[in-house]
Amino acid sequence: MRRNDSRLRPALLLALALFGADCGDDAICSPGALSACFLADGSLGAQQCNADGTAFGACAPVASGSRRGCEHLDEACCPALPEELVAGCHAAASQENDAACDDFLASANAVDLCTGGPGEGGAPVVPYGPSCAGLLDACCAALPAQLREACHATGFRGNEQLCHRFLESDAKDNGFCADVDPAAESCGYLSERCCPSLPEGARERCAALAGESDAARCLDYLGGAADAGRCPRLAPDEPFSAAPCEALLDTCCATLDPELAVECDLAAMSGGHARCAAFTSSIRAFGLCLDGDGAGGGGDGCGDTSSDVDNCGFCGNVCGDQHATPSCAAGRCSLACDLGHADCDGEPANGCEADVEGDANNCGACGNTCSALHAAATCVAGACEAVCDAGYADCDGQPANGCEVALASDPFNCGACGNDCAGGLCSAGGCAPGATSLASGLAVPSALVLDNSALYLVGFQHAGGIAVRVDKVSGGATCLANGAPPGVVGCSADRFEDIALLGADAVVTGSSGVVRYPLSGGAAIPLTTEIPDPWAVVTDGSEVWFTSLSQGGIYRVDALASGQRAQEITGVFSEPGGALASDAEHLYWSRIDGTVVKLRKDGTERRQIASGQVVDTTNLTPHTLAVDAGHLFWSSPNGFVFRLAKDGADLTVLADDQPNPAGIAVDPGDGGAVYWANRVGSIRKVPKAGGAVTTLAVGQRDAIAIAVDEAFVYWATRAGDVRKIAK
Repeated sequence: MRRNDSRLRPALLLALALFGADCGDDAICSPGALSACFLADGSLGAQQCNADGTAFGACAPVASGSRRGCEHLDEACCPALPEELVAGCHAAASQENDAACDDFLASANAVDLCTGGPGEGGAPVVPYGPSCAGLLDACCAALPAQLREACHATGFRGNEQLCHRFLESDAKDNGFCADVDPAAESCGYLSERCCPSLPEGARERCAALAGESDAARCLDYLGGAADAGRCPRLAPDEPFSAAPCEALLDTCCATLDPELAVECDLAAMSGGHARCAAFTSSIRAFGLCLDGDGAGGGGDGCGDTSSDVDNCGFCGNVCGDQHATPSCAAGRCSLACDLGHADCDGEPANGCEADVEGDANNCGACGNTCSALHAAATCVAGACEAVCDAGYADCDGQPANGCEVALASDPFNCGACGNDCAGGLCSAGGCAPGATSLASGLAVPSALVLDNSALYLVGFQHAGGIAVRVDKVSGGATCLANGAPPGVVGCSADRFEDIALLGADAVVTGSSGVVRYPLSGGAAIPLTTEIPDPWAVVTDGSEVWFTSLSQGGIYRVDALASGQRAQEITGVFSEPGGALASDAEHLYWSRIDGTVVKLRKDGTERRQIASGQVVDTTNLTPHTLAVDAGHLFWSSPNGFVFRLAKDGADLTVLADDQPNPAGIAVDPGDGGAVYWANRVGSIRKVPKAGGAVTTLAVGQRDAIAIAVDEAFVYWATRAGDVRKIAK
């Protein structure tokens, strides 16, 4: 064999890309390896790498049994983890956040840790590297919920390159984990822990690369080694599963230039037949790794390797006949599988090894796994069948995901498939009182207020706007402008944004300016039309204050006069938009720069009382601020509900890990609770003084606006449904 000219390298890399695309050399993972993934509902699952390493299979639920929170994580999982991950496990458990602990456990389960899988209970062959261990040990626990789940999934995957990228781009760029910086340790880990575990030849080339002490190159190599299932590796090494991979490492990789030799090593160590065969074909096209006669085989006397099923492509590469009729053409095996069988592992040597009529891991087709989630799964005549565990059911009719429903607690399948609790909770297989529907078809609402007898809702869609009255008891919606039900285009062509009650009238902001409607129905009276895009509005009965989405400041007009010029009262505080709240003497304004400002109603004594807040800029609802006698409350789109004394003291988190909260409402006075809607579908409350969060209703997708009275909580969804439930 001959060494390649380094001048060929650009052409070689291009050829590898092109030939790889034709031959399936799109290897991204080690055959059979598990990787974390996300299911359609946002929960964590696991996917398995296919037989040739070119793709991950469908994302499936993690069959890890019931979740039992932080105590279970600390006692049952942490001691079973590799030593380098134990500190991160204990850190997660110490937060006493059961949802976060369940997420950590699910991420571990997704890579077969804490499940009793191989490698548990002993020291790993190659431990997790510094970037992934550092991520899990010193960073994930400090992240908000929406980043933490991805952090766990990335860390447990073990790919140093991806862990480093997550730390830099997802954590540090968002202001987290600034002191965590393990990249400098990458070459040391590669040299001391990864390289010694590799096969001869690859081991020496790995050590040479590590000796250059280039952290970026070391991370690149470790990324490839992780995808090849080599570093980390929790279970003892296994022999190569494909003859082409053995041939690559034994006779080819050492003849290539250093950079290409590394690619060759990683392909060989993956053990994937398709990846190794494609790599071999690609480099042979450039005259590399040929036998002495340049024919790509036969130099050692095994004959013509272009069509011999016992020496296909190179000596000793057998096209198997197990449940198959093999052939060899142009040095590549082709298998005609017997009916009911398939070549699912991509290894021609063992023919069509999979019984797709009865293999629960390849049921009906390669990679179609019959889920054992809460079920005993079997494959019968190429179709999955499941016998559900007690208390679980297959309500979606998809055996591939097992018995996915817990009948004791699922509010959409409570006690039996299809038994919907209509927004109420499901406990022990029985529905609690559900939500009452008051109106529908009022899309898209942006604000909701109430008085003793009715709700008042405003919003808009492309066809037109809605400004309606909805009776608290009988329901039904009538337009404020004329007392008639809204039509196909709503109540008018106007866009409506916010509403505040003013005695027997309502003040509404929107495309027609700031207008006043009689609550009993009647034509709008324009208070001012000169400020474009008026947004949040409050009133004390004599004056009205509002913000604008396109023009900065807070504006004031008289509550009763029409056709006025609005006065801007904020001076240097000229941010556009923002939510408003008010009490007897002051206005409170959350600005898009993350500050909360308090000022008197004449605009004087302006001062910042909070900073660094995440403010909702999606403009779905202006009602993200509320006040009571002593405190200000707000919800933020990054999952928090806050309480702040009106003098700016004692900022307190009342709730966290909330899935995209929208809107907020409070009981009057000093006591009672704070209420909010989560856009993913739940209505919740927490005591003003702090305490446990209570879920009042579920299944309320895209809930946006919310209000409360003495007995009920009311809300509206993006689809225009208006509902209530007892507090």
